[in-house]
Amino acid sequence: MPDTLKDRVKQAASEEPPEQSAVTDLALNDSAMAWLQSRSTYFTDALPRHVDRAHFMSVARAIMPNLAKCTDYSITSALLACARFGLEPDGRQAAVIPYGDTATFQPMYEGYIELMYRHPRVDSVHFNWVREADQWDFTPTEPSPRDFFHKPRVDRTEEERGKVILAYAFAWIDGRRSQVIILNRPQAEAIRDKYSHAYKKAERNQKHDSAWHTDFDAMWAKSAVRRLVKVVPTSHELADLVQADDDADDTSAAPAVIRGTVVARDDQDAGGDGAERQAWPTAAEPGSGVREGGEQE
Repeated sequence: MPDTLKDRVKQAASEEPPEQSAVTDLALNDSAMAWLQSRSTYFTDALPRHVDRAHFMSVARAIMPNLAKCTDYSITSALLACARFGLEPDGRQAAVIPYGDTATFQPMYEGYIELMYRHPRVDSVHFNWVREADQWDFTPTEPSPRDFFHKPRVDRTEEERGKVILAYAFAWIDGRRSQVIILNRPQAEAIRDKYSHAYKKAERNQKHDSAWHTDFDAMWAKSAVRRLVKVVPTSHELADLVQADDDADDTSAAPAVIRGTVVARDDQDAGGDGAERQAWPTAAEPGSGVREGGEQE
């Protein structure tokens, strides 16, 4: 240890300085925030009444740095889609994922459940995982609700309960339980292989960066909940969400146009060469470039 001030100064001079964050990140954040704030009324006006506008914009601000290289039009379209459905882009209800220069709206399984709850006939919606050590039974010939039983081992950790073997979802509608949707891993893989354009493209390009590659469980869960859509009362809003999800998985398509949303004329330039966009500094590639493949059935 250095004993004198001179020794300490000499030692400090010989050490490598700590790695500094790029100064462009601060300018990027400021520009992104200003861009979002100037269009905040687009999104807040589209929100359903029950959604807190300030909280929605707070969540939107948090994801803006990841969308720096995306076009104005795609960001506006994706956030308008979130607002149109009243889903927060928090990665749980919905996500806005950069794919090249396109910001893509992606509903998550909690977003589907949120829209199911809004139907007046739906009392509750349940989703869960069955693990190897859990107690469970499924007898399709038994009447509801005796046909399905699941008791998690709450006295054990998730690791002690073993691997996930099933995803399941059901709803209570007018006091009666719906059909139970059960999806095992091979069934989820079959859905992925048959329907996901994003997964197939990632495989062809050997990038392995689709959501099925990076977060298989999230896609497994969404596939189970999407099947539940077929057995619950359907609204136009829920049908539109399914269509938007399918459009998002088509990697060759332009950003989906969600019914009920309007994009201002000065945001329709897909090249993103407006004055405000030119002011955004160059930054590292945002996000992971991952997009989700929604199941089509």
